[in-house]
Amino acid sequence: MSITGIEGLKTMSQLRAEQSAPVEQDLDRNAFLRLFTTQLQNQNPLDPMKNEAFVAQLAQFSTLEATSAMSASFGDFVSGQQEERMLRGANLLGKQIFAPDVPVYQPGGVTLDGVVQLDQIIDNLKLYVVDAETEEIVNQMDLGPQSPGDIAFGWNGGNFDGEAVPAGQYLFKAIGLIGGESFDVPAMAQSKIKGVSWDQSLGEIFVEIEDGRSIALSEISHISE
Repeated sequence: MSITGIEGLKTMSQLRAEQSAPVEQDLDRNAFLRLFTTQLQNQNPLDPMKNEAFVAQLAQFSTLEATSAMSASFGDFVSGQQEERMLRGANLLGKQIFAPDVPVYQPGGVTLDGVVQLDQIIDNLKLYVVDAETEEIVNQMDLGPQSPGDIAFGWNGGNFDGEAVPAGQYLFKAIGLIGGESFDVPAMAQSKIKGVSWDQSLGEIFVEIEDGRSIALSEISHISE
């Protein structure tokens, strides 16, 4: 038994096709010219369009068309920049980073490396290990006189008594001494990058380190193999 189509009714496939078909929201150049030509053909012969109005309409359309093209080009540019940054970020996977004032996870009894940045000669350099939660100083190292540059150090995870500190987050703080005056010096802990993500709202790349925390790429001072 066959069923013939009924005029005026549409099949479900036809309705879906119509719903999914793109709807042209804006006038393109050809549509504008057709509309403009029709307007000229139907204008009042006793009161024809003045040259100023003619030029104004053409200028308005040209400006709108140029703005639309510029917007599309800018969107392509932003998209390209995002892809480039993500590709650059993917190359950071597995590398070591050094970020100032960023807590590092100490699982207990594990040596953690770091770097102190100096821009001048100092009489003495003191390094403090601080519990990030309680802000208690758990260990201290006197590194003596130092010259400008990156001063590498390592902390074996011990406290003042040589015992392993509890697992947790710890910060490295450095103090420089010159002629009896003290000042803060940037101290950075080393962590490995295990993930990279893009924050659309901030327009910035974030890297995920071993303990699961995310750090903005702009906050990282050093990257090494």
